[in-house]
Amino acid sequence: MRKCQLRIILLILISQSYTITHFGISGARTEKPSCLDNEYLGKKGFCCDKCHPGFKLKAECPEPKKRSECVKCDNGTYLERSNYNPNCFSCQTCKKPHMKEISPCTPDTNRVCGCDQGYYKRKLSESVWECSPCRKDCGPGQFKTSECNGEQNTNCTCKENHYPEGKTSCKPCVECGKWCKHLCITSSPAIPVKSPQSPSGTLPQILVPVCACITVVALGVFMLYEGIRLQRKRNRALSPQSSSAAPQDQTFIITVPSDKINESDPFTNQPCEPEQHRKLPDCIPREIKIHEFFYFVLDEVPIGRFKELARRLGVSEQNIDRAEQDHRNCKDAHYQMLKVWSDSGSGGGNNVLPYHRIQMFIETLKDMYLANCADNIENRFLSQDTSSS
Repeated sequence: MRKCQLRIILLILISQSYTITHFGISGARTEKPSCLDNEYLGKKGFCCDKCHPGFKLKAECPEPKKRSECVKCDNGTYLERSNYNPNCFSCQTCKKPHMKEISPCTPDTNRVCGCDQGYYKRKLSESVWECSPCRKDCGPGQFKTSECNGEQNTNCTCKENHYPEGKTSCKPCVECGKWCKHLCITSSPAIPVKSPQSPSGTLPQILVPVCACITVVALGVFMLYEGIRLQRKRNRALSPQSSSAAPQDQTFIITVPSDKINESDPFTNQPCEPEQHRKLPDCIPREIKIHEFFYFVLDEVPIGRFKELARRLGVSEQNIDRAEQDHRNCKDAHYQMLKVWSDSGSGGGNNVLPYHRIQMFIETLKDMYLANCADNIENRFLSQDTSSS
């Protein structure tokens, strides 16, 4: 009996010691300490201070509120942020053909490499590039939008009323198409208002002549009404005293023969003449706000390809690194890269992107084999420029 009691007491003591060890005296599991931004949780369970940029960790702090032991990075290595790494990163070398050093390797910055005059950085993979010769001249039917600047090749785009034929030339528009929408309205007979059911894709093409017909008919009815009203007013105003002034008044009065008043069929049944299309006002491209364009691009372009896009657009490595250091949020950093690109261009006005800059942006996406992103951006912005009035 006594042996059983001793065993029960021993089990109780063991369970209480386990509870105190793992959950604390109050019964709640102990939490890890919360460290500051310039600290890290050491192996001994308390916070230690991080090493400054350019220094690596040699030994953790021996106890709380004591500094860690840090040593400076060796020559040819660097650490550009506060850290607790035991080793520094090796600086890149500029030994490939036509490469040159832009800024040297320091303990807290990596070596920056660039290309010789007449060459630009051609991306081979996410982290590998080489110096390739700049494109000197644009192809037939093209003009330059930006010169080769070492970060990107010479950019060319099609002249007005031309469409791209491959990547190095453009041809004049000869028929209606994606790049030649100004030829889609021709002198062929207008589409009748009453037609068999057609696919939903032809609806926008039918609306234009229908609206033109309605406008012409409404204008004709209005002129007819005004003519009748003025004719009646003139007849009431005529008198023997004012008969001498009648010839002068006739130059300001629209007269309509009485046998034409009720003939409304020529207005309602007459097909729309194609010349009416030429009297309509030209389409005015809407202004494309920079922030609206940027946020749409941030949702379309994959995050993993964004730095490649920024380099192709001419954003320097220093500006890319600065954007990543200034903004922890990935989208904020990418927005800053786009802002640097937009500020480097010209035209468009305050906070407005010009048409040719967006077209260049879309061509860059196509060169990166991101055709789906390019089509979405083109449909969102450039298609509205040619269809809205």
